[in-house]
Amino acid sequence: MDLGLAGRRAMVAASTRGIGAAMTRRLAGEGYAVLVHGRNPAGADEAAAEPEGHRRGG
Repeated sequence: MDLGLAGRRAMVAASTRGIGAAMTRRLAGEGYAVLVHGRNPAGADEAAAEPEGHRRGG
């Protein structure tokens, strides 16, 4: 589904696991630049390295 939101930015708290990770993947799939955030740096690196539009940096 194209919501016409490509190029927007989002920050999802607790985005390295569970619902936050699912939201991050969904937003990235819609074209958002997503800031991955969590308590565990290794988890954030893992989530940021996932496909589906994730990318590191700004």
